[in-house]
Amino acid sequence: MDYQELAAKQRGFLLSSQLSDREFSDAIRTGFICSPPGMQWYFHHGRSNEIPCASTKYMQYAYCTKLVGGHIADSIYLNWLVAFPTIPPEHRHPTPYVCGTKALKARGFDTGRCAVADIIMTPPELLPYIDETSLCDYIINEHITPDDWELVDNIPVENPLPAMRKFHEDGDDRIDAIDMAYQAYHRGYSWEDIAWTIEPAKDLWVDDDTGTQPANGKELLDIFFAERSPDDPRPPYDDDDW
Repeated sequence: MDYQELAAKQRGFLLSSQLSDREFSDAIRTGFICSPPGMQWYFHHGRSNEIPCASTKYMQYAYCTKLVGGHIADSIYLNWLVAFPTIPPEHRHPTPYVCGTKALKARGFDTGRCAVADIIMTPPELLPYIDETSLCDYIINEHITPDDWELVDNIPVENPLPAMRKFHEDGDDRIDAIDMAYQAYHRGYSWEDIAWTIEPAKDLWVDDDTGTQPANGKELLDIFFAERSPDDPRPPYDDDDW
Protein backbone atom coordinates (compact mmCIF):
# COMPACT_ATOMS: atom_id res chain seq x y z
CA MET A 1 0.00 0.00 0.00
CA ASP A 2 1.48 3.37 -0.98
CA TYR A 3 1.34 6.42 1.25
CA GLN A 4 -1.61 7.97 -0.59
CA GLU A 5 -3.72 4.85 -0.05
CA LEU A 6 -2.62 4.79 3.58
CA ALA A 7 -3.65 8.42 4.06
CA ALA A 8 -7.05 7.63 2.54
CA LYS A 9 -7.55 4.99 5.25
CA GLN A 10 -6.51 7.45 7.97
CA ARG A 11 -8.84 10.39 7.26
CA GLY A 12 -6.07 12.12 5.31
CA PHE A 13 -3.35 11.94 7.98
CA LEU A 14 0.01 10.17 7.98
CA LEU A 15 2.26 9.47 10.93
CA SER A 16 5.80 10.67 10.40
CA SER A 17 6.97 7.13 11.08
CA GLN A 18 4.87 5.86 8.16
CA LEU A 19 6.85 7.77 5.51
CA SER A 20 10.33 7.14 4.18
CA ASP A 21 12.46 10.18 3.38
CA ARG A 22 11.88 9.60 -0.33
CA GLU A 23 8.11 9.36 0.13
CA PHE A 24 8.12 12.47 2.26
CA SER A 25 10.03 14.45 -0.39
CA ASP A 26 7.64 13.24 -3.07
CA ALA A 27 4.58 14.16 -0.99
CA ILE A 28 5.93 17.67 -0.41
CA ARG A 29 6.91 18.13 -4.07
CA THR A 30 3.48 17.10 -5.36
CA GLY A 31 1.56 19.08 -2.73
CA PHE A 32 0.01 15.95 -1.23
CA ILE A 33 1.14 17.08 2.22
CA CYS A 34 -0.54 20.42 2.73
CA SER A 35 -2.39 22.70 5.10
CA PRO A 36 -5.95 21.55 5.80
CA PRO A 37 -8.99 23.76 5.17
CA GLY A 38 -9.02 26.81 7.42
CA MET A 39 -5.69 26.06 9.10
CA GLN A 40 -2.54 28.11 8.53
CA TRP A 41 0.01 26.87 11.08
CA TYR A 42 3.51 25.64 10.29
CA PHE A 43 5.93 23.50 12.22
CA HIS A 44 9.73 23.43 11.92
CA HIS A 45 10.59 19.79 11.29
CA GLY A 46 13.89 18.06 10.62
CA ARG A 47 12.79 17.03 7.14
CA SER A 48 11.84 20.51 5.94
CA ASN A 49 11.98 24.09 7.14
CA GLU A 50 8.27 24.73 6.69
CA ILE A 51 5.71 21.98 6.39
CA PRO A 52 2.03 22.87 5.98
CA CYS A 53 0.29 21.11 8.80
CA ALA A 54 -2.81 20.83 10.98
CA SER A 55 -1.27 22.22 14.16
CA THR A 56 2.12 23.02 15.59
CA LYS A 57 1.52 20.41 18.27
CA TYR A 58 0.51 17.45 16.14
CA MET A 59 2.77 17.89 13.15
CA GLN A 60 5.71 16.83 15.27
CA TYR A 61 4.26 13.36 14.75
CA ALA A 62 1.84 13.47 11.81
CA TYR A 63 1.27 15.18 8.49
CA CYS A 64 -1.92 16.53 7.01
CA THR A 65 -2.64 15.76 3.36
CA LYS A 66 -5.01 17.17 0.79
CA LEU A 67 -7.44 14.35 1.66
CA VAL A 68 -8.40 15.97 4.99
CA GLY A 69 -11.95 17.27 4.72
CA GLY A 70 -12.17 19.60 7.73
CA HIS A 71 -14.87 17.57 9.54
CA ILE A 72 -15.05 17.47 13.35
CA ALA A 73 -14.23 13.77 13.06
CA ASP A 74 -10.86 14.68 11.55
CA SER A 75 -9.64 16.37 14.72
CA ILE A 76 -10.93 13.52 16.88
CA TYR A 77 -9.19 10.97 14.67
CA LEU A 78 -5.97 13.01 14.67
CA ASN A 79 -5.92 13.07 18.48
CA TRP A 80 -6.35 9.30 18.53
CA LEU A 81 -3.71 8.80 15.84
CA VAL A 82 -0.96 10.81 17.55
CA ALA A 83 -1.78 9.48 21.03
CA PHE A 84 0.68 6.69 20.14
CA PRO A 85 2.88 8.44 17.58
CA THR A 86 5.23 5.56 16.75
CA ILE A 87 2.62 2.80 16.52
CA PRO A 88 0.50 2.68 13.34
CA PRO A 89 -3.21 1.93 13.82
CA GLU A 90 -3.01 -1.64 12.53
CA HIS A 91 -0.48 -2.54 15.24
CA ARG A 92 -2.49 -1.21 18.19
CA HIS A 93 -3.70 -4.29 20.04
CA PRO A 94 -5.95 -4.37 21.95
CA THR A 95 -7.48 -1.38 20.22
CA PRO A 96 -7.37 1.89 22.22
CA TYR A 97 -10.51 3.96 21.80
CA VAL A 98 -11.89 7.46 22.33
CA CYS A 99 -14.14 7.87 25.39
CA GLY A 100 -16.67 10.26 26.86
CA THR A 101 -17.52 13.60 25.30
CA LYS A 102 -15.45 13.20 22.13
CA ALA A 103 -16.93 9.75 21.53
CA LEU A 104 -20.38 11.36 21.64
CA LYS A 105 -19.27 14.17 19.30
CA ALA A 106 -18.08 11.56 16.83
CA ARG A 107 -21.59 10.06 16.90
CA GLY A 108 -23.21 13.42 16.21
CA PHE A 109 -24.43 14.25 19.72
CA ASP A 110 -24.58 17.91 20.69
CA THR A 111 -22.34 18.09 23.76
CA GLY A 112 -23.00 21.78 24.42
CA ARG A 113 -20.30 23.72 26.20
CA CYS A 114 -18.64 20.74 27.85
CA ALA A 115 -14.92 21.27 27.24
CA VAL A 116 -12.79 18.35 28.40
CA ALA A 117 -9.61 16.71 27.20
CA ASP A 118 -9.81 13.79 24.82
CA ILE A 119 -9.91 10.55 26.81
CA ILE A 120 -8.19 7.50 25.32
CA MET A 121 -8.93 4.09 26.85
CA THR A 122 -5.54 2.43 26.62
CA PRO A 123 -4.35 -1.17 27.03
CA PRO A 124 -1.22 -1.53 29.20
CA GLU A 125 0.60 -3.01 26.20
CA LEU A 126 0.65 0.46 24.60
CA LEU A 127 1.82 2.39 27.67
CA PRO A 128 5.47 2.51 26.50
CA TYR A 129 4.33 4.24 23.30
CA ILE A 130 2.10 7.03 24.59
CA ASP A 131 2.92 10.66 23.90
CA GLU A 132 3.81 12.01 27.34
CA THR A 133 3.23 15.59 26.14
CA SER A 134 -0.20 14.75 24.72
CA LEU A 135 -3.25 16.82 25.56
CA CYS A 136 -5.17 13.55 25.89
CA ASP A 137 -5.99 11.80 29.15
CA TYR A 138 -5.07 8.12 29.11
CA ILE A 139 -7.15 5.63 31.11
CA ILE A 140 -5.47 2.24 31.51
CA ASN A 141 -7.74 -0.75 31.03
CA GLU A 142 -6.33 -4.28 31.17
CA HIS A 143 -9.52 -5.82 29.82
CA ILE A 144 -10.38 -3.99 26.58
CA THR A 145 -12.49 -6.12 24.26
CA PRO A 146 -13.99 -5.46 20.80
CA ASP A 147 -17.40 -5.21 22.51
CA ASP A 148 -16.34 -2.01 24.31
CA TRP A 149 -16.14 0.17 21.20
CA GLU A 150 -17.35 0.69 17.65
CA LEU A 151 -15.84 2.24 14.54
CA VAL A 152 -17.51 5.55 13.70
CA ASP A 153 -16.01 7.39 10.72
CA ASN A 154 -13.01 5.07 11.10
CA ILE A 155 -12.52 6.20 14.72
CA PRO A 156 -12.69 3.59 17.51
CA VAL A 157 -15.14 5.18 19.95
CA GLU A 158 -16.71 4.08 23.21
CA ASN A 159 -20.21 2.64 23.19
CA PRO A 160 -22.87 5.35 23.70
CA LEU A 161 -24.16 4.62 27.21
CA PRO A 162 -20.81 4.50 29.03
CA ALA A 163 -19.71 7.52 26.97
CA MET A 164 -22.78 9.42 28.22
CA ARG A 165 -22.01 8.47 31.80
CA LYS A 166 -18.47 9.85 31.45
CA PHE A 167 -19.97 13.01 29.90
CA HIS A 168 -22.07 13.53 33.03
CA GLU A 169 -19.09 12.76 35.28
CA ASP A 170 -17.14 15.59 33.64
CA GLY A 171 -19.96 18.07 33.02
CA ASP A 172 -21.08 20.91 35.26
CA ASP A 173 -23.80 22.54 33.14
CA ARG A 174 -27.44 21.79 33.94
CA ILE A 175 -28.77 22.66 30.48
CA ASP A 176 -26.21 20.35 28.87
CA ALA A 177 -27.09 17.54 31.29
CA ILE A 178 -30.81 17.68 30.47
CA ASP A 179 -30.14 18.07 26.77
CA MET A 180 -27.88 15.01 26.63
CA ALA A 181 -30.50 12.90 28.43
CA TYR A 182 -33.22 14.01 26.04
CA GLN A 183 -31.03 13.45 22.98
CA ALA A 184 -30.58 9.88 24.17
CA TYR A 185 -34.34 9.51 24.57
CA HIS A 186 -34.98 10.75 21.04
CA ARG A 187 -32.41 8.26 19.75
CA GLY A 188 -34.38 5.41 21.27
CA TYR A 189 -32.63 4.74 24.58
CA SER A 190 -34.81 3.68 27.51
CA TRP A 191 -35.37 5.92 30.50
CA GLU A 192 -33.85 3.19 32.67
CA ASP A 193 -30.61 3.31 30.68
CA ILE A 194 -30.65 7.11 30.65
CA ALA A 195 -31.12 7.19 34.43
CA TRP A 196 -27.95 5.13 34.77
CA THR A 197 -25.98 7.52 32.54
CA ILE A 198 -27.03 10.70 34.36
CA GLU A 199 -26.47 9.45 37.90
CA PRO A 200 -22.99 11.06 38.19
CA ALA A 201 -24.65 14.48 37.68
CA LYS A 202 -27.00 14.18 40.65
CA ASP A 203 -24.85 16.39 42.89
CA LEU A 204 -25.53 19.35 40.56
CA TRP A 205 -29.22 19.34 41.40
CA VAL A 206 -31.61 20.01 44.28
CA ASP A 207 -35.27 19.07 44.25
CA ASP A 208 -37.19 22.37 44.56
CA ASP A 209 -40.05 20.65 46.40
CA THR A 210 -37.99 18.85 49.04
CA GLY A 211 -34.77 20.86 49.12
CA THR A 212 -32.78 17.63 48.89
CA GLN A 213 -30.43 16.25 46.29
CA PRO A 214 -31.61 13.28 44.22
CA ALA A 215 -30.34 9.94 45.48
CA ASN A 216 -30.03 8.30 42.07
CA GLY A 217 -30.54 8.77 38.36
CA LYS A 218 -34.25 7.98 38.48
CA GLU A 219 -34.89 10.76 41.00
CA LEU A 220 -32.75 13.09 38.90
CA LEU A 221 -34.87 12.29 35.84
CA ASP A 222 -37.95 13.42 37.77
CA ILE A 223 -36.24 16.78 38.33
CA PHE A 224 -35.39 16.96 34.62
CA PHE A 225 -39.04 16.36 33.73
CA ALA A 226 -40.13 19.12 36.11
CA GLU A 227 -37.58 21.46 34.53
CA ARG A 228 -38.77 20.85 30.96
CA SER A 229 -40.44 18.23 28.82
CA PRO A 230 -38.35 15.99 26.54
CA ASP A 231 -40.25 17.52 23.61
CA ASP A 232 -39.60 21.16 24.58
CA PRO A 233 -36.88 23.06 22.69
CA ARG A 234 -33.57 23.61 24.39
CA PRO A 235 -33.49 27.01 26.12
CA PRO A 236 -30.77 29.50 25.14
CA TYR A 237 -27.72 29.88 27.33
CA ASP A 238 -27.56 32.87 29.64
CA ASP A 239 -24.86 35.20 28.30
CA ASP A 240 -23.64 35.69 31.87
CA ASP A 241 -22.70 32.00 31.96
CA TRP A 242 -20.18 32.29 29.12
